[in-house]
Amino acid sequence: MKHIGMDVHSTTTNVVVINDAGKRLLSHKVATTAKDLKEVISSIPGDKRVAVEESQMADWVVRELAPLVKEIIRCQPQHNRLISRSEDKYDERDAESLAVLLRLNELKPVHHAAWGFRLFREAVRSYWLRSRDLSRAKNRLKAFFLYNGIHEPSKRIYTQRHREEYRERLRQRSGNLELAESLWEDTRYCRLKKAHHVKLMREAGKPWKAEIARVQSIPGLGVIGAHTLVAYLERGYRFGNKRQAWSYAGLGLRRKESAQRGYRKASRCGNRYVKNVILTAAANIAAGRRQHALWEMWRQGMVAGVDARRMRRNVGRKIVVIAQHLLRSGEEYADDQMTASTTGSRQQ
Repeated sequence: MKHIGMDVHSTTTNVVVINDAGKRLLSHKVATTAKDLKEVISSIPGDKRVAVEESQMADWVVRELAPLVKEIIRCQPQHNRLISRSEDKYDERDAESLAVLLRLNELKPVHHAAWGFRLFREAVRSYWLRSRDLSRAKNRLKAFFLYNGIHEPSKRIYTQRHREEYRERLRQRSGNLELAESLWEDTRYCRLKKAHHVKLMREAGKPWKAEIARVQSIPGLGVIGAHTLVAYLERGYRFGNKRQAWSYAGLGLRRKESAQRGYRKASRCGNRYVKNVILTAAANIAAGRRQHALWEMWRQGMVAGVDARRMRRNVGRKIVVIAQHLLRSGEEYADDQMTASTTGSRQQ
């Protein structure tokens, strides 16, 4: 078996091959084109395994080379400490380190979504990027007025209805009206693009309309949240158990302990879009007036004196488990199926 590490960049790719004994057989530097990559892989005789680190180009590389090799792995870069923490770090060395880790089976693979889910996920991610663009445009607008001595904590500053009022206040401070108009236009443009991406996301999610409706039946979740969870949880079988799902959603624990000393704290990792959706839903449940099983779980935690942040995370974990179950079973959320043991789940 040949173990091939590939350090892929936008223009060039370093390829290093080692055998089962760990001996380097060859090293190439080729252009990052389908033709050149296929040629170098095809020139290597025998069974082959390939490892590439997850990146913008990883999906394309995998699709191009998968028919030519026995196995190809997209791996998580943050787990490859042999590469990221090395003091002897350059492209050829990184490719060789990937080949070594591949030979030792020490790489953590990245999940490969089916093509339909990949397109759906891309649409969801584009929506969240547009949403962030709008937030940045609004922040820039408020920062401009604050620089001119106008502090406005409300949302009135974004509206057309109150715009003349803010123009007049800016004139009184000899502010730059043309710059203000430009910032207002940026905000309007970002708002329109965000609305357009909502339509694109809905269109991409049509094949999973039933699944989205089931997930949206969970209290606290809206249209955007349901689309996001279906795009990333897929049909509910992506994760083998709830702890893996919690970790992916950024709701797990990071633990540093030795000799019975150390700490356990909330995870800083995970998918930020899924984590945002889940924790927003938990906050909606906590703030809502409608009484249901998830709200009762929150109330019991507050009565027991559990820290609000921890309780919010616990409710979020329950939402992940429920969403995964609904996707697998084809059922909708039913409040009467939330048993007493469910509402009183163990706090962590």
